[in-house]
Amino acid sequence: MDSSHLIAPVEYEDFVKSYWESQPLHVSRKDNNHFSDLLSVEGIKSFINDNSVIFPDVSVVNSRSSIPASDYTNDQRRVNADQLFQQHEQGGTIIINEVHRKFAAVSELCVQINKDYQLRCQANAYLSPPGNQGFHSHYDTHDVFVIQVAGSKTFRFYPSDIELPFTDNTFHPDDDGYGEVLDAVELSAGDTLYIPRGIVHDALASEGEPSLHITLGAFPFVVRDLLQEMIQVAAERDVKFRSSVELNTPIRSTNNAAAAIKKISDDLFNEEIYIEAVSRLADEVAVDCNQAASTSVEVVTGKNLTSSTVVTVNHSAIHGSEHRGGLFKLRLAGQVIKFSEPLSTSVAKLLEAETMKVESLPGLDKEQQLALCHQLAGVGVISF
Repeated sequence: MDSSHLIAPVEYEDFVKSYWESQPLHVSRKDNNHFSDLLSVEGIKSFINDNSVIFPDVSVVNSRSSIPASDYTNDQRRVNADQLFQQHEQGGTIIINEVHRKFAAVSELCVQINKDYQLRCQANAYLSPPGNQGFHSHYDTHDVFVIQVAGSKTFRFYPSDIELPFTDNTFHPDDDGYGEVLDAVELSAGDTLYIPRGIVHDALASEGEPSLHITLGAFPFVVRDLLQEMIQVAAERDVKFRSSVELNTPIRSTNNAAAAIKKISDDLFNEEIYIEAVSRLADEVAVDCNQAASTSVEVVTGKNLTSSTVVTVNHSAIHGSEHRGGLFKLRLAGQVIKFSEPLSTSVAKLLEAETMKVESLPGLDKEQQLALCHQLAGVGVISF
């Protein structure tokens, strides 16, 4: 499934401008089958019945009462399907944690979001009985996209005193409270709901039929992350950022403090350090995308690859690329491959041309040309 299905017909640029990190967005579609290819109630039940699943990969929760894992698992934490479904029939919501690692279609959607939106992404699935609620009101410390697959569920929003929390800003109901309901949205099958991190909410399954939704957790890098990466880059390059700081020397005036800050910032905040820091964070996004349930690439042996073979670039496999300072970075799902000269120029020319004969790769001898194409074919970047 293409990532545009997540918020369509809303355009990505409009979404970022009007909703991202600021307010919820409900996309109502009147199409119950919009997400039917991702998952199903029957698929969840078959997965639990047909596999030896372990807690907490699969768990059950109920907002009305605590359910110990021992009520549906054995001493090795293996889930007893009959006992799990009994808890479900009594009002418990079944949770499939990291469902992207278990269902190929969900995995492929997460990979596309990682690639297209440059976000670290993971997914959980929630199957709730009619009229029941899994969790109390809370906020998440990451942005979420709720995909309603089957049934319907009402999400309620409450006042929140925190804006864009860090991952360690855990919700504490005694301190944060719930307050009055500010708004409510009913999700029908095929709908999407975006909820920014820090927005207090809960969800109640509608009467009549079970509710199944997938929550995609989106984990962006924030400004603090960029600043920390810039400091790391600067400290690696310049010894003065690794020297000690005298804390017992009093600052006699604000002018002295301002001068000290300016001296540090002039050395730290420059274009070269910024570009390198952004590059490293982009590498992390690509490497994090290693969760695919069915995106492994069959290694190509290259027996049919010759100098006259025409190879074609598979752009769908490439999450990003960068050619800088004689180094070419190729970002793929789960890894970053780096090429130095003369390979870097050849890879750059190949990606630019999209289709090329092996013997036309510039700056390489025959053995190097074949070896490079074997490597690229083995990770799915080219086909022939």
